[in-house]
Amino acid sequence: MSRLILLLLCLLAVSVTAAQEAAPTSTPLGPVFVPSPTFTSVPTPVITPTPPGDDPRIAVCSAPFQPGWKPYLIQQRDWLANLLVGVDGLTVAQVAALNCLDDSAALPIGAVIWLPPGAFSALAPGEPQGPSPGEDRAGITSLTASATQVLNEGQDITFSWQATGTAAYFYMCPAGPQLDCWRPLGAQPVPLTYTTPPISGFRYAGPVRYRLEVVDGEAVATQDIGVEVVCAYEAMSQTAGFNACPVEPIRYVFVAWQAFERGVMMWISETRQIWVMTFDSRLQILEDTYQEGDPTPAAVAPEGMYTPQRGFGRVWEQLGGPRGLGWALGKEMGYDAGWQPAGRYSFTTFVGSPFKEVYAITIIPGSDTGYWVKLR
Repeated sequence: MSRLILLLLCLLAVSVTAAQEAAPTSTPLGPVFVPSPTFTSVPTPVITPTPPGDDPRIAVCSAPFQPGWKPYLIQQRDWLANLLVGVDGLTVAQVAALNCLDDSAALPIGAVIWLPPGAFSALAPGEPQGPSPGEDRAGITSLTASATQVLNEGQDITFSWQATGTAAYFYMCPAGPQLDCWRPLGAQPVPLTYTTPPISGFRYAGPVRYRLEVVDGEAVATQDIGVEVVCAYEAMSQTAGFNACPVEPIRYVFVAWQAFERGVMMWISETRQIWVMTFDSRLQILEDTYQEGDPTPAAVAPEGMYTPQRGFGRVWEQLGGPRGLGWALGKEMGYDAGWQPAGRYSFTTFVGSPFKEVYAITIIPGSDTGYWVKLR
């Protein structure tokens, strides 16, 4: 061990001596300065637009490429539904998807989106009229609506006005009269004397407020006018957020219904399917394979409870009988159930129970499972 240490010390002494001999004797010892690296200029890369076929977003988020669509800068309190009043054939969800918007009710202020022809307002653009002689004067002689109440579907409304000034603008405001209202940047001037084309396509019930703004130099005159939008169809249940109107009337489907200790069974006459809704909010869809004359469950229910029969009985046995859904709490009953989609493109349907309750049932097309919740 001592020999190894001695050998290492000798090697270290030789290395130090060699380094001293190699160092120039004329340079005094001092701080060592490391020169800064020299960077050579790199040419700015040329960005080539990605061909549409190479970007999967273009297949969906293609609003900027739609014929006639125009850019719009989102302002405070803009609602996409309001911007689309007067646009037929397109839903809020479709326009949001084409603009890559995750939530159509939460528009990012300052962002630019593209809107279809007829958006901003359902008005034909007019040219500013000549300046008034003398001092700036802006005034509104009259502003009227063809109705004070309008159905969201199957009915339209027009507005008429007379004004003096050099330019007029007509646009939608937040419904509450106490809320501020600003002219959208994309608003087009309209004639000082005018009747709008018919406006329709309101999607939400409640008050709607419009503003007529007339300008002449520094002079500005404004007047608001409101209408009440009423849903054309009765709603089985309210949706969250805005008071959205149903897209279809309530229709009625014959349904058989039976309650169990741990869930509910529903037989749907239109599809001959049995929906099994368990209390963990799960829904399972099974085909009704029962034929007249088939045997029914032989299990005897405890007093005060029932053994399901026919199609319900067959499914009940498949699911484990009393160990699955448990015993039936009452006899099977039939009734006409209210039936209404929650939205035009929603996977959720509102279905009525025999006790005036409403179930929200969500099933993805092509799936045999889903979710349910009792709303009231």
